[in-house]
Amino acid sequence: PGDTYDVNDTTSTSITNTGPPVVVTNATPHLQDFETDNGNWYSNGSTVWEYGTPASYKITRAASGSKAWKTRLAGNYNDNQSAYLYSPCYDISTMTNATLSFSLALDLEDCGAFFCDGAYMEYSVDGRTWTRLGASGQGTNWYNKAYTGNNCWSVQNYHRWHVATIPLSVITEPISQLTQLRFRFVVNSDPEVNREGVAIDDIHIYSNPNGIYDGATMGAPVNASIPGGTG
Repeated sequence: PGDTYDVNDTTSTSITNTGPPVVVTNATPHLQDFETDNGNWYSNGSTVWEYGTPASYKITRAASGSKAWKTRLAGNYNDNQSAYLYSPCYDISTMTNATLSFSLALDLEDCGAFFCDGAYMEYSVDGRTWTRLGASGQGTNWYNKAYTGNNCWSVQNYHRWHVATIPLSVITEPISQLTQLRFRFVVNSDPEVNREGVAIDDIHIYSNPNGIYDGATMGAPVNASIPGGTG
């Protein structure tokens, strides 16, 4: 009070309203391909995560259609930064064997035995406390590095789109409490060297009671008659 400098007399905050939770059931799975709009996903205010058509040198397109989220659509992510991409809320409280998958393209500085740049996913049931989702070796294509306390994706030139999948049973809270479940993608970078980063498309939440087969290759094909004629 009493000074003539008005700029430091006020404060402000930004609130994002993504609407009510997206209800997902066994009978009504959720698929967001980002073709109509950004799907109510949003960044933490940084300029790194961008929605649109990827147009970098290596990551040049979406996994399906033409739209996706990427850490800068036509360039590289920033050095020395943590960048977050937030989902809307999901209600999966009535699901059995709930599973999350999405299409993923990666180009992150990989320093081998020690961490430089990496990406991972977190979840929250209250919008305040965030926990890393899964660990290396869980799911399919889920994290390729297992640094101590820091499981993540950290790989260069893996810009071919591929699907990462994890059972949501890795979440420790009871399924009945997952009425406002949120996810966020996190990209952490060190002060030196940046690359094209991470691109995300085709968010899919569905019931997967049989899991994904990850055993030995069958020695012979399986033949079966499928009723219903041709077409």
